[in-house]
Amino acid sequence: MNTTKPFPLASESLWTVDQVAIYFGCTVRHVHNLVRGGLPHLYLGRLLRFDPEEVRAHLLKTRVVRTA
Repeated sequence: MNTTKPFPLASESLWTVDQVAIYFGCTVRHVHNLVRGGLPHLYLGRLLRFDPEEVRAHLLKTRVVRTA
């Protein structure tokens, strides 16, 4: 049985660029730079959208913890 989720369920909603920027605490321009750098995203026509689970997983996978 395939447990991967091809797309969000109806009860979930895709995030907009603005919502991702709020979640990350950054600017919309920075979110677009992150997309160019590999942040998972999808296009619905010309609309850029994000699966919240994929964004969170990407953040955990790519984080760098520095110690002093």
